[in-house]
Amino acid sequence: MTISQTTDRQQFFSIAELANRWRCSRGTVYNRLRRVGASVLDFAPPGKRGKKVIAHATVTEIEEQRTKRFR
Repeated sequence: MTISQTTDRQQFFSIAELANRWRCSRGTVYNRLRRVGASVLDFAPPGKRGKKVIAHATVTEIEEQRTKRFR
């Protein structure tokens, strides 16, 4: 499945999926999300670890900001 096929169907991405998509560590994904002040959906109760997901629109916005022309 290519990235374009994935984004057509998927409205949310997990941290692990973003790490794979951006080819970086999960820690780097967290740092990039913090840097832009991204909203993260998390259903875990306060103080507990839960699976966090990030909206497709947020991912697209980050990718558009970070994409550069190769010269």
